[in-house]
Amino acid sequence: MDSSIQESEWGKRNSMLEEKDFEFTNEELPHGNEEISEKDFELVKVDNTVHEQKFQTRPTTFLKDSLRRFSKNKSSVVAAYILGGLLLMSFIVPIADTSNTKVPHPNETYLAPKLFNAGTGWWDGTEKYSKIAVDISEMPEATSDAEKQEHWWPSASKFPQRSAISKKKFTDLVYTNDASSLGSEGYGKEGYLQFGYTRSEEVGHYVDFSTDRFASLSLADNIYLTTFDTYDVDKIRTIEGKDNLGLPDNYELGQCAFYFNYVDEDTETHELVHKDVQITEYKVIHNIGSAIPSVSEDKINISEKVKAETGKDNFENAYFSVRMQADGTNKCSLIRSITFEAENESYKDNFTKMSFTDATKCMTTSKDAGFEYWSSTGIKRIYLSKAYFCSFVYDTYEAAFGVRKVQNFSILKLLEYESKGYLSFKDEFGFETLMESGNGFSFDAAHFTCKILNAKKCPLARPLVAEDFYNYNPDTGTLYCEAEISYYKFLGYETMPRYLMGTDKSGKDMFKYVFEGLRTSLLLGVLTFVVCFLFGLAWGAISGYFGGTVDLVMERFTDILSGVPWIVVMTLIIIHMGSNFWTFALALCLTGWIGTASTTRTQFYRFRGREYVLASRTLGASDARLIAKHILPNALGTIITGSVLMIPSVIFSEATISYLGLGLKNVSSLGVILSDNQSELLTSSYLLIFPAIVIALVMISFNLFGNGLRDAINPSLKGEE
Repeated sequence: MDSSIQESEWGKRNSMLEEKDFEFTNEELPHGNEEISEKDFELVKVDNTVHEQKFQTRPTTFLKDSLRRFSKNKSSVVAAYILGGLLLMSFIVPIADTSNTKVPHPNETYLAPKLFNAGTGWWDGTEKYSKIAVDISEMPEATSDAEKQEHWWPSASKFPQRSAISKKKFTDLVYTNDASSLGSEGYGKEGYLQFGYTRSEEVGHYVDFSTDRFASLSLADNIYLTTFDTYDVDKIRTIEGKDNLGLPDNYELGQCAFYFNYVDEDTETHELVHKDVQITEYKVIHNIGSAIPSVSEDKINISEKVKAETGKDNFENAYFSVRMQADGTNKCSLIRSITFEAENESYKDNFTKMSFTDATKCMTTSKDAGFEYWSSTGIKRIYLSKAYFCSFVYDTYEAAFGVRKVQNFSILKLLEYESKGYLSFKDEFGFETLMESGNGFSFDAAHFTCKILNAKKCPLARPLVAEDFYNYNPDTGTLYCEAEISYYKFLGYETMPRYLMGTDKSGKDMFKYVFEGLRTSLLLGVLTFVVCFLFGLAWGAISGYFGGTVDLVMERFTDILSGVPWIVVMTLIIIHMGSNFWTFALALCLTGWIGTASTTRTQFYRFRGREYVLASRTLGASDARLIAKHILPNALGTIITGSVLMIPSVIFSEATISYLGLGLKNVSSLGVILSDNQSELLTSSYLLIFPAIVIALVMISFNLFGNGLRDAINPSLKGEE
């Protein structure tokens, strides 16, 4: 039998049997001379089929895919949250905050930002001051420094509420050359003490002893100049540790002369001009430190000299001055006093002596003090004025809303509080009974009592007593009192207000004012963005898609329009149409679309020749479909990125125009706020810091948001992480 037939037969038999039915040995095999192992009979997988499974992921839309990619960009997400928060606050804060920013609040001006209670040291409504001159005239009888400083305070005009001042720390006694109403003593420096009108160097320096000029001065009766004294400069230099304080080492006495000055009509031009009459010759006033008359051994008749030269004895707008010849920078005359005599009884009290022994008072006290001192609004220079300075903390809220004494507090206000149940008066006072009868008020001091019933709402800080009332007129029924009131309750607040961002010079709440301005700025920016984006997108798409002559004509028009400076366009629109919200938006839109149009044109040139566009055109797609469905989606990412930044750019543009005085009128915006408060940078910097922070957040957030938006809506990145 052939061997191939044997192998085939053996294979059939083997397939009919199971492996477990046989145990092979070499003796039982048909060919005992071949080596066969169990591995030759291992089972193999013959049918290797693949079955379908369900997809592990679901199909997604372009919007969902864009949101997923956007969420991967953490900085863009944070920026989106910031923008959303600012947008919500710009609409919620102006509605929720009840303060009125349309009218001024004179009692609430320049309140510092307050978030924490006073004493925290940071953001607590207080301001720190240093090197502020204090009034050392109070409590002159005090002996110890502690007792004196207890009664020394800064200027009451600048810091009116002493209860708001805390943590006072005083410097040692200092000598200063600066004029201060709170200093004392010091020496007047002629040649530096310049009052009234500045004269040329040829005429020389002068001192005007009567800046508040004589409205009417009669020289019919004689007025005499009797004494003219100076200080001993060598003695001044001996003051310990003062090192001259500006007085030159090579100081020399200058030649001085006394003048009578008046205003008269020019005979040729008929205009009012300043004229003068020289009373004394120029000479060095040599009697340093003495009381000997230095002008002359005999008194000088001022009236006689003036009448002889002018022919007049009645003057309006007249004054006296001392001039020094300007023949050297180191020449000066430290004037101590000038003495006069007057025959006219009405002038005797005035023309007695002009004393400069306390140069500080000379520059702060008016001539109403009988010409003992003088005042001036000119350049004020003194020498070695004694002064103390202090540093302290000033609670602006305590100063504005704290307890204060009020004079002439009307009885009608008390009746109003009584009708509201805030306080009560004893029946003997008889307010309501006599008010109804029309006989005025009855006041029985012996039986009068006052009781506060509602301390939370009653403005009175303490109950009134009989001694508080005055100016009682039983015929007319008028009655006034001096009351201590909590001013915030008097203004209608139940609790002392606090302003997170402080208040401005008009008392406007900056927190509400800033977000009102942000709302206006955002609305202006969004409106400008929408108009410029849509128009620029259409213009750039047509220009970039069609090209050729269409593109050439459209681009030349764009070049001409963009060649006109933006600031000129803005100014012309505002001048001719007014500076309101809509004209401002129009001015921004006139040229604002050019950037979007240029970017769109570039992107359309880039994508219009792609294969998928050519394929769609071959299949019969219209131009509108090619633009809207195939080119625009691919170009939209870059276009939007640049266009989104238009919103902060508009806000910046509006702020720039506001600085030029052409900003929005009667509308609050961030630019208007910054423009109004630019002068407060050194004094109340928070008025600029908070609006600037908001603008910075808007600018940075829009930038980051635009970058994330560009990547999110780019179709070429679909499906990528």
